Amino acid sequence: MRLPRNAHLWLPGLVRSDWRREVPPPTGPIDVLFCIADHFEPAHGSPGLEIERARVRRWTEQLPKLAARFRDADGRPPRHTFFFPAEQYRPEHLDALASLCQAGLAEVEVHLHHDNDTSDALRETLLTFKHRLFYDHGLLTTTPDAVAAYGFVHGNWALDNARPDGRFCGVNDEITILRETGCYADFTQPAGPDVSQTRTVNSIYYACDDPVRPRSHDRGVDAHAGQ
Repeated sequence: MRLPRNAHLWLPGLVRSDWRREVPPPTGPIDVLFCIADHFEPAHGSPGLEIERARVRRWTEQLPKLAARFRDADGRPPRHTFFFPAEQYRPEHLDALASLCQAGLAEVEVHLHHDNDTSDALRETLLTFKHRLFYDHGLLTTTPDAVAAYGFVHGNWALDNARPDGRFCGVNDEITILRETGCYADFTQPAGPDVSQTRTVNSIYYACDDPVRPRSHDRGVDAHAGQ
């Protein structure tokens, strides 16, 4: 049997996750959460502004109709999470998505494609985009001390310079920079069969960054409630 591409990265972790996972007995209702991490890129393929606008308009027109059909146990409609690429920033698109957020139908988080980057330039990019989302468009969440925070998805899955060829990132201390600039969680994975796939799968975990080496998120410490 031929294994899928790059299975040596994720298959052992998948097997371990199946037999190591402890499932506590239910003591009440069980909440099931789905995170739709949409790499939302209206400018993908450089189609021109009118097509970009049409792509965004389709969401603003159709999502309310779709969401109206569903409610969760708390009576809330589904919320679609748009990870918007910082390098494709266009104010009118964010204003349109903000209208969906104000209606309780969406969230906007941070997405970024970059290549051959530096730590200082990455830090400036993330802080500039975070401030635009928060102050100019009324988006993102805040920490208990009222500081803007964001979720993150890395373009091309190459978080923390994860590719062996160093493409589509270039920053070995990216996880540290994400934390310093207000990122509360990264949602890049899963990436398989791409070579950027981590060895840890099916887990919510804390990664400890090695600022001089890539792929610090390959493994980590499992998160637990109340920890």
